[in-house]
Amino acid sequence: MAELTFSELQRQMQLDKERKQGVSYAFRNAEQIYTKFKKIDSGWELEFKDDDIIERMGRLFYKAVAYVKKGDEVHQAPGYAELSEVPIINTKTGKTIQQMQVPQWTGLVSSYARKYALQGLFAIGEEDVDDYPVEENQEQGQYNQQQQPNNQQAQQQNQVRYIDNIQYQEIIKTIEELATVKGAPFDAVANFVMGKYQIQDFHQVPVDGYNVVMEYLNAQIQKAYERQGG
Repeated sequence: MAELTFSELQRQMQLDKERKQGVSYAFRNAEQIYTKFKKIDSGWELEFKDDDIIERMGRLFYKAVAYVKKGDEVHQAPGYAELSEVPIINTKTGKTIQQMQVPQWTGLVSSYARKYALQGLFAIGEEDVDDYPVEENQEQGQYNQQQQPNNQQAQQQNQVRYIDNIQYQEIIKTIEELATVKGAPFDAVANFVMGKYQIQDFHQVPVDGYNVVMEYLNAQIQKAYERQGG
């Protein structure tokens, strides 16, 4: 068993997102992070405690706190995920069906919160730009890409399925929360995110990109809460 310092443990805990069969985007989850931790056999103990449901601006969030301990040395990080209503599916016959039972949904939300706690604890993840508004020269430097001919863009757009109005509203609601937490204008945050994904309107988010955008926004909300002291 290797006896690692905390900084050495963080370096060894880095892991890329994975892409699984039937899933159109890369991701990592709490189970993958925990499995990575066990394989390292670092001499540290990992646990979750003090999980709670809290209210922020009239909305409920599941809060998880991840701890690692070795001797008297302890490090911790919180993670948040919104405990919203169970998602529903609108059928062609006009019926609405819950995608899962309430306990299953709560378990899924808690898993998201624990993933964000683990990512924060071990400093896992890609670099994110958090400051709004973005300076024009930085924005151009980050997002300036070679444009395709208009006819080619039109052909590709005809083949892309975009998010529905419910998903659009969820993105807008999440951006509103992020702007509120950061104390930034909504338009500045929205424009930054649209620039990040090279779109002019959130209706242009592809179905395959919805989870990517939401994961990014929720990660930014988590960081903002952490800066406020959790």
